[in-house]
This record gives sequence, structure tokens and C-alpha cells, in this order.
Amino acid sequence: MADDVTVVIPTRNRADLLATTLHSVQVAIDEARRVGWGARVLVVDDVSDDDQTRVVAQAAGADYVRIDVHDGRNNPASAIVLGVSSVTTPYLTLFGDDDIMLPRYLVAHMEKLAQGYDLCVGSFARTDAHLRVTKEVVLQDPHLGDLLAGVIGINDGAMVRTDLMRAGPWDASQDQRVIYPVWLTILTNGARTTSISEITWLYRRHDANISDRLDPEDSAARAAVLEPFRQAYLDRGERIPASRAQILADESEAWEEQHRRVDLAAREKAARAQAIAAEKARLKRERWDATPWTRKLVIRIRRRSRRILQRFR
Repeated sequence: MADDVTVVIPTRNRADLLATTLHSVQVAIDEARRVGWGARVLVVDDVSDDDQTRVVAQAAGADYVRIDVHDGRNNPASAIVLGVSSVTTPYLTLFGDDDIMLPRYLVAHMEKLAQGYDLCVGSFARTDAHLRVTKEVVLQDPHLGDLLAGVIGINDGAMVRTDLMRAGPWDASQDQRVIYPVWLTILTNGARTTSISEITWLYRRHDANISDRLDPEDSAARAAVLEPFRQAYLDRGERIPASRAQILADESEAWEEQHRRVDLAAREKAARAQAIAAEKARLKRERWDATPWTRKLVIRIRRRSRRILQRFR
């Protein structure tokens, strides 16, 4: 069976956690093969201090590559770049060396991609260090406007067409943001994206999580990554795609404006009706005041006669 997808797992000095992760990935691979999809695992060793990572990877039947020289950064950017460049299957997914892949992960993603999508994100459950679930996170379809607003709704565990992913741009010096411009490029170029609402993996949170130690200047660095993509729209004279939050805010503002206009129109209509009624009353009073007293007397007698007759009916 030819392989359809590669699970790329960048890692460094986490052989114990990696062993558990690889067991979970193998179960998902068995399920994928059972329905006709082939998968392989590629462990990218970011210069671990010992040989245990290679031992664990080979024991699990995973392919193994190792970076020769560590870049001195406390993040997996270089390992991710090497891993992506080493993939030869049509699809790939980056997966954390401390996370857990649920049995339907590969099947659920491949079912979506088989429908013609280019990128698919899977919902997940956040857990503590002992895999006790603390929160379920259901992801929406990736949205370019969100990315351009700095909201990254595509997790590293997304499954994507390899040719799109390899096209980059890749720059390991971007550290934690290394994949951000890649997602921006893929969505800017009009990729078909989708999501899976079912929980397909477990995101393990523990003291050694790198994402808990983001540089204080990370927001500014992310803005620097964003700027060329936002500027490209302005240079073309196009409007920058709005985020989902901005779209909702605009829709809410438009609804409030429409409601205000309807309310104003109703008040103006009521005011016009009141003015017309007042004018009619004024004209009626003027006509009555101009009526001769003899005519007024006749009118009053007729009115009284009608009221008396109504009592006896």
C-alpha cells in the first residue's frame, strides 16, 4: 500500500513522552490502513543530548532523521523545516512529540481531503500533564481574515497538501512563528480549507511546553510577519479581508443602524400623523368659531336629539 500521508514529529530530549505519542500514532495508522489509506511517521531529532530518541523512534517503526548541529534556539523551527522538506507523500501533518493522536485522527482528516480540500484542521481536547481533559476546543474552518488579524486558528496538527506546505516561505529564524507565514501564503493563494468538529487529538499541557515561554516581544514579531501580507492587499488597491470577529461587529453595527433608521422612521411617521391630526383639529375649531350662532344652535339641538333617540333604541 502506497503511503498517502506523513506524520512529522519534531522532537528534542523527550524520548519518554515521544514513546507514548508514537504508540497513539501507530493506532491511528492501523485504522487508516484498515480503510485503505497508507501513512508513515517521520521523527525529526533536533540534536537530542542522547541516543534515546533514535531508539524510541526505531522501536516504533518510525523513520528517523537528525539535525547535525543545534541552532541554539529553544524551539522546533529548524526541525520542522527539515521534516517538511523530507516528506514525499501527497499529504503531511505536523504533530507534537508530547500529544496524543486519537484512533480516528488520520481517517477523519483524510476523509475531508479526499473531498478535494487542501487543508483540514481537527478539533482537540486540552489536557493536563497526566492526560486528564481540561477543555475541548472545537475549531472553525480556517479563515484568512482571522490570520491577517493575528488570530491563528490553524494548529500545527492540521493536515495539508505537501506541495503547498513545502512551498513555504520557510525561515527557521522566525522561531515560534515559523509556520505562520506558510499558513498565510496557503490561504492567500485560495486554498480550499475545512475543519473537523469531532475531537481527534489530545493537546497535552505540562511544565515543559515551549509555547508557555513565548518571548514578550512575540506580538510585535507576529505583526512584522503579517505586515507584508496586509500591505500586498493595499498595494493592489484591495480591501484587507476582515476577520470573523470584525465581520460580526460590522453586521451588528449594520443591524443597529438599520434598527435606528426604522425607529427614526416610525417616530417621524407618528410625528407627521400627530401634526396632521392637530391641523385638522385646528381647522375644525376655526370652522366652528366662524359658524353663526343660529347655525350652532341648530347643530347642538340635532346632536342632543340623536343622543336621546339612541337611549330608547
